[in-house]
Amino acid sequence: MREARLHHLIVLNLGRAGGCGGSAISTTGAKTMISALACRASPAVATVVRGYRERTGFSAGSGVVVPLPGRPAQFLEVYLDTPYRVSIDGGVFDATPEAVVVGPSSRHSARLLLAGPVAAFHVAFQPTGFQRLFGVGMGQLSDVAVATGDLGLKPLDELVDRIRLASDFPSRVRAADHWLAHQLAQARAAEPLDHLARLIRRTNGAPQVARMAERLDLSPRQLQRRFIDHVGLTPKLYARTVRFESVLEARERRPDLTWTALAHRFGYFDQAHLLRDAHAFTGMPPSALVSEAAAMSDSS
Repeated sequence: MREARLHHLIVLNLGRAGGCGGSAISTTGAKTMISALACRASPAVATVVRGYRERTGFSAGSGVVVPLPGRPAQFLEVYLDTPYRVSIDGGVFDATPEAVVVGPSSRHSARLLLAGPVAAFHVAFQPTGFQRLFGVGMGQLSDVAVATGDLGLKPLDELVDRIRLASDFPSRVRAADHWLAHQLAQARAAEPLDHLARLIRRTNGAPQVARMAERLDLSPRQLQRRFIDHVGLTPKLYARTVRFESVLEARERRPDLTWTALAHRFGYFDQAHLLRDAHAFTGMPPSALVSEAAAMSDSS
C-alpha cells in the first residue's frame, strides 16, 4: 500500500460554463491510472451546484492511500463500482456507503484507500446549495460523510436513483441537472447570505465578520449561527479553508512559486500563518502536500 504525498489525486478541468472537459493521468505510476471527466452545472442550477465530475480507472496491487485535507467542498458522491475505503483519525479502512453526502471539513481527519476499480459520480454543491435544496442544517454535516440513506431524504434518494439509472457520464449529468432544476423550483428562495458565501468561495477570502454582519443587517452572533446552518462552518473558518485550498491549487499550477510568495499573494500576514493553516488542515508542512506530478483536484 502506497501513501501519496499529494494534496489532490486527480486534476480536473471544469471548462467553460455548461461545458465539459477531461483528463487522464497516472497518479503513482503505471499501476494506478484514473481518468476524470467534468462539467459545470447549467445556468438553471448554477446558484446551488458548481458542477459534476466522474472518475474511472483502476489501482492495482494493494492500492494507494490519499490523505484528504480540510476543505470547503460539500458534495454528493455516488459510487458506480466498488466504493472507496476510508480511515478516520488513523483508524482502520472501512468501506464507504454506496452513496454519501460529504460536508465541508475544518481539519485533516480522513484518508482514502483506492484499490481495484474506481468509478464515482460527484455532484459539487455551492456553499449553501445542499441546504437550499434539501433543507438540512449543514452544521450536522461538517467534518463528516453521511450515507444518503441515513439522512431520510426521499428527494435525495430519488436523485441518487436517477444518477444510477443513467448509462454514461453525459446522461448522468443531464439526469442530475434536470432533477436538481426541478428540486430548486421547490426550494427556499435565495437570500443575501447565499450570495455572500459564494462570493467568499469565488474570491478566496472574506471581509471581517462585523462588516459581513452589517451588510446583512445581522448581529455578528446571528451571522455565525446562520452561516453554520447554511454552510457548515463559521465564516472565518470557511474563508480559511477556501484560501488554503486556493494556495495549494496555485502551487500545483505554478510549482516554481515559493511558499512565501504564495503567502503574500493570498493575503497571509507571513509564511508562519500559512504554515499554521497547513498544519491545521493537513497535519503536514506545505512542502509535503504537492507532489512533482500534479494529481487529484477536488475543487468542488
